[in-house]
This record gives sequence, C-alpha cells and structure tokens, in this order.
Amino acid sequence: MSLVDKIVKRMIVTSFFGDGWGDQETFHKLLALRASYKHGVDHIFQDRNNLKFQVKEEKSSSKHVKSYSGSFISPLYHEHKLIPEECQECRFHLILPAQWEDVGKRRVCVHYAATGDHSFWRRYRFLAYPLAKDYNIGSVIVENPFYGTRKPKNQVRSGIRHVSDLFTMGSALILEGGVILNWLEEQGYKLGISGISLGGHNASLTSAVWNKPIATVPCLSWSTAAHTFSEGIISNSCMWSVLRDQLSPSRLEEIQDIIRITDDEVQEMLEERYGIIPDTPAEDAPSSHISKLLNMRYLSTLTNSLGGPRNGSPDKITTLYMRLLIDEFSNLKYYPTVACPEAAIVVVAKSDLYVTRPEDDEMIKDISEIWPGCEVRVVEGGHISSYLTHNHTFRKAINDAFDKLEVWVESNAPKN
Repeated sequence: MSLVDKIVKRMIVTSFFGDGWGDQETFHKLLALRASYKHGVDHIFQDRNNLKFQVKEEKSSSKHVKSYSGSFISPLYHEHKLIPEECQECRFHLILPAQWEDVGKRRVCVHYAATGDHSFWRRYRFLAYPLAKDYNIGSVIVENPFYGTRKPKNQVRSGIRHVSDLFTMGSALILEGGVILNWLEEQGYKLGISGISLGGHNASLTSAVWNKPIATVPCLSWSTAAHTFSEGIISNSCMWSVLRDQLSPSRLEEIQDIIRITDDEVQEMLEERYGIIPDTPAEDAPSSHISKLLNMRYLSTLTNSLGGPRNGSPDKITTLYMRLLIDEFSNLKYYPTVACPEAAIVVVAKSDLYVTRPEDDEMIKDISEIWPGCEVRVVEGGHISSYLTHNHTFRKAINDAFDKLEVWVESNAPKN
C-alpha cells in the first residue's frame, strides 16, 4: 500500500460530477461515434482546413530545442457540438530537437495530460525537454479539453461537472490526437503517443483508433477506468449524494440501455459482488427489476464507507452503475486493438491505489490479454510517488517503444 497515495487522498479538495450523470443523448451520441471508429475516421483526421489548423514558431528558451505553438477547432465541436464552446479550441506545443541526429529517424511523441495538469509546463520540463536533449525525440504537448484555457466557466479546478464529461474529454482527445498525428505523419515523422494516469488511458484509446503502427506508452493506467472512479482513491472525490439522488427509475433504465445489460445480469452482479438479494415486491407491485431495486430502499440503507461525509457515501447500487457505465466507455476491449502491440510499453505502479488492478476482478482484464505482445513494466511505489519520481522511467519507455516500432517496421517490410 502506498503511504503517499493515502496522504494525498486526505488532501484532495476537488469534487467530481457535481451536476450528476449528464444527458442521456450525449451518451448515445458518444456510443455512435465509437461505433464509427470501426469503419475508419481518417476523413476527420485529414480535415485540417475546416478545423482552422495552424502552427507557428515561438522563441525558444533553450539552445537544445525549437518550440512551436499550434491550435485548431476540435472535431468533436466542429462535427458534433459535443463539448462546451469554451473547449472548442485544441491548443498544443510542438518541441523539437534543435538538430536531428538522423534525419531519417525523426521521432515525435504526443503527450496527454494527467488529472490536474492544466498547463504545458510540467510535461515540457519533465518529458519534452529531456526527451529532445537526451534522446533526440520531439514532443507534442496537448491541452486537455476541460483543462487550462479550455475549462468551462462553471468548473472548479479539475472537477468536471458530469460523468458524461469524462467520456466527452476522451472522445475529443481521440479525434484531436488523430488530427495531430495525421499532420505529423505528413511531415515525415515517426509517431508515438503517451500520457500519465488519465493521459495514459486517453493515449491508449487514441492509439487504438489511429489504427496504424505507432509507439504507444501509457503510464500509470490500465485496461479500464471502471475501478478508478468507483472504488479507487479518486472515488472519494465523486459527488455520490448527487449521483445517488439522480438514480430515479427512469435513470436506472437509461443507464441499463446504454450499457446493454439485462435485469438478471445486474441482479447477479449485486449478489456476487455485494451479497445483496433484492426484496420480493408486494403482490400488487410491478415485477420489474427497477421495482426490486426501489424496494431495497438503497437511498437510505445500502451505504458503505467509500465516499466520506463531504460528498456523501455511495450506496452499492450507485457504485455498481457507475462502474458499469465507466467500463462501457473506457474498457480497451471495446475499441480496436492497437495496430502494433509489440511497440506498446505499459508502465504501472506496484502499489497504485488510484488505478488499481485487482486480479480477482473479471471486469478488469490484464492489458496484455487485450494487446497481445505488449510489454508491461512495473515500478516501485504508488500512483503519486511514481508520477513525481519516475519520469526518467517514462522517458526511457518512450525511447524503447520507438526502438521496438522500428524493429517491427523493418521485420514487416515487404520482401523484394
């Protein structure tokens, strides 16, 4: 168990999902978008003119790098209007080595932000600059939607207001990352993508949808975010009282429709995971699954200690539905397999209390089962301590993933 993770747990002041679950229509539009990934979304990645894509050189503060800034309209706003207006402009910084050692091997890695990383500075200081200086690797640092200058006016710090905003952020980054990767590919760069924690998972999703060989290095993330927000330390910051109060019969039915799960499957999970057997409805009561849940009087009786007094304690039904909903949108098994898992290096923390990896949980698959051939590296420590002290490990993994990609490309090149 990580002592640092436990200490930081008590210091967290940001609350998530203060306005509840979000609009059902948004969930269905995001599911439809995900379904389109199977048929290819290259036309979106290539539509830079309509997205007002621009890049300009900036004055660099170091002789070791060249710096550029860029921006464009997020496809998720331009095509679908699924993110707030404040989030519509995707901003990024491009950091390149001052001189390439091998013009034929120009490598550039896209970096997504971790939870709470609202600026470019940290990723520049601990990833982009040393990668350029020590490994001759360029970087693109992307500003997350809902973060930094893209933060909605009614949002405090990193506290996204709806559960649906979490999935909207991921969908936006998938498309924005694809636009950036497409542009880099046209410039002749060898491509990589990485991120830490939240950024690591979004990097995994982007790599899967990009669906071309790419060096992929998710750090401090795993195959699904279901456990993170339902039972990991960060679940203590969820506004469970709001989420619980919004779980009306119609909302329960909406979520079941979204996650495509039957009444019997929900009841089986409640019994197996929590030992809960719904009361038998009265003879004149409807016999639906929803009526059974309401008969359990879960709003007042089925509580546990996950949430703490500040945000209200989550009952087990709310926790289960949160877990299932997040898994539906974040589990890598619902996305294409990365095109080159042999060039994927997943870095995890041995004692991570934020992104947990319980071996006895059937929902949380080992990522190597989903990406056969990928490499998993384990570092000592917890989530926070690894985030602060293992940047050298993340940088080496990025370089090694590019090496693996080069070997894979050479071995799979057409034979003359």
